Amino acid sequence: MTLKRFKFENLAKQTMSEFFDAENIIKKEILDIREEYEYHLNTPLTLSRVMNILEEQDDIFILYNFVPSKAVLCNRTCCGVSRPGSEHIIKIVAETNDYGLCEKIYITIFNSLEDILEDIYDEIKRVEERYSLNFEDNYCTFLALTT
Repeated sequence: MTLKRFKFENLAKQTMSEFFDAENIIKKEILDIREEYEYHLNTPLTLSRVMNILEEQDDIFILYNFVPSKAVLCNRTCCGVSRPGSEHIIKIVAETNDYGLCEKIYITIFNSLEDILEDIYDEIKRVEERYSLNFEDNYCTFLALTT
């Protein structure tokens, strides 16, 4: 476990314990600018529960919460990012499975604000292409927080 992940998890386990009730954690990618992890939850969560957890965090900004259809349980997704000035620079993404449950939480820990801004821009493009979702207003709100 990297020092950055260790520090983040020690703090996050106190406020987002359900995300870290995971035995199977996959290291997706470790780069100079970021670390990406996939947490397989012991108890899957609804997207509503994931959103509640994220909204309870003072240092998390909800970038998007997308439900393609009330009739479809899969492919519902949300993304929260740490507010500028937070102790840790992170992005948390969750997506529902065919049963409407989030079995995995994707967490990326960044080295700098510039790195997360670049990643958010890439996330915007990915989500717009995949879901035809436009969340430019939220992105602009987040950018305003950085100044």
